This record gives sequence, C-alpha cells and structure tokens, in this order.
Amino acid sequence: MMIHENVVSLVDIYTPDSSPENLKSVYIVTEYAGMSLFTIMKRQRESGRVQLTPDHHQFIIYQLLRALNFNKDTKLQVIHRDLKPSNLALTSDCDLTVLDFGQARTLDNNGVNLTEYVMTRWYRSPEVMFWKIGAYDQQADMWSVGCILGELCLGHVLFQGDDWFAQYELIARLCGSPDDILMGKIKENEGVYNVLKHHGKCPRQQFSKIFPSDSPDLIDFLERTLVLDPERRMTVEEGLAHPYLHKYSMPDDEPVADHPFVIEHGNDNNLTLPRWKGEFLYIS
Repeated sequence: MMIHENVVSLVDIYTPDSSPENLKSVYIVTEYAGMSLFTIMKRQRESGRVQLTPDHHQFIIYQLLRALNFNKDTKLQVIHRDLKPSNLALTSDCDLTVLDFGQARTLDNNGVNLTEYVMTRWYRSPEVMFWKIGAYDQQADMWSVGCILGELCLGHVLFQGDDWFAQYELIARLCGSPDDILMGKIKENEGVYNVLKHHGKCPRQQFSKIFPSDSPDLIDFLERTLVLDPERRMTVEEGLAHPYLHKYSMPDDEPVADHPFVIEHGNDNNLTLPRWKGEFLYIS
C-alpha cells in the first residue's frame, strides 16, 4: 500500500458475502478527500466566479508531482495511467489527493505494455494513443499533468477530441507534428507512420499566444510538459525543480518510497472471475 498524504488512503475493504460463489458486492472505504477538481472547475465555469487562482494552480500541480514523485527511487515505479480532474480531489485548504488507482500499474526497466484504453482520451499521451511503439513509463502521466494545467489556465479542456483523429488534430495544432527524430521511432508502427506521413506538417504554436495571461515560468513548464516525444518530455523530478513551482517547492518534504510498490497480479489478465473472487476473499 502507498502511504502518502497526496495519495488516497484505503481505510477498509470488505464484503458481506462469504464464498466465491455468492460474492456479488465489494465495498471499498477510503478517506474523505474533498471535492473533485472536475466539479470545482465546472462550478467555476457555471458561476463565472473565480475559485481557483494562479496560486492555487501552482499548488495543485506541485502536490500532484509530489505524489507522482513518491516512487522515483524504487525499483518498480507506479504509473497512474488515468490522471484527470475527476481523479483529483481538493479540500477547502487546497490540499490535493490523487484518487482512483484502478488503472495503475507498476513498471520495471522494461516499462508497461502499451494499452490505449487506459486513459480518458482528452488526457491521454501521444505514445499511448497514437505511436503505440514499445512500452511506456511515467512520462505518460506527465503529459496528463500538462493537460490538467492547461485546463486550469484556460478554463476548458485543452484537447477535447471526439475521436482518435480529432484528438490528434488538436494536439498537432498546438504541439506541432512529430519531427524527424520522433518519426524515426514511430516508423516501427508502419500503419501509424504512414497515416502521419501523409497528414501534413503542423508547426508548433507559441504557447505565449495561447496562454497570454500566464507567467513565463508557467508557459515554459507547459512547453516542456506537452512534448510529443516522451524521451524529451520533462520528468517528474525536473518538474518539481522547475521555477514555476519554486514558491511551493520543499525538497526536504518530498517523501520517496523506501521499497517497491507491487500491485499483486496487476499485470495478469488471465485470471478467471472465480479465481479473482477467491483471491479477494483470501486477502479480505
């Protein structure tokens, strides 16, 4: 179990059923973490009243990176794989909790096999949604962080595509088309490579024109986070040290796990439903 003040805490898990054959209900009890960021932003849009200021934005992103940073030095890292405003909760003091690790996976040096349908499309990284080459790592979560920050600044979803192609169009219009270096990697996926090759080139936009009211540090943070190539995208550790978050940065209070976090059977898709029920009754 991950114990971190920015990660939701499990209080209890139980079932009133006594056998695998009768198991129909499972109750998961967690700490109360406040209102979802999605709900807060929705109310802000509907009311026209600013509830989250630029200072709040900084503090939210700092706490989010602080949570993601927890596993940086362990042999097995954790990828959340579904970061979005509805999976982030805030208290009235703006204390953030990351929720819903139902899609989370651990990874070793080989990464995690690519699965497209693990993230909500609007926050899904290009390597998960489009390239589908090799495996992905925590950099996929960093793309989601950039999408969330962009949404906080603009007041609406940054890349709100209705389908695969529409999503790519929106991303390419802001972040540009893959350059020759990235296209060389994408070539491993011949189908995607051919589609992108004939799509035409989109130049990367000046983020300062898209976010004209925001600080140079925030714009630089976004520019380094919303990068198509995950190998050139800012890491969690680099994000925590970025000037944009300097106001809240406390390196001495950014805990790191002292042992690997392992999701039991987390990558095993072969267990039958009766087996899963038996495993649950055993641990509960």
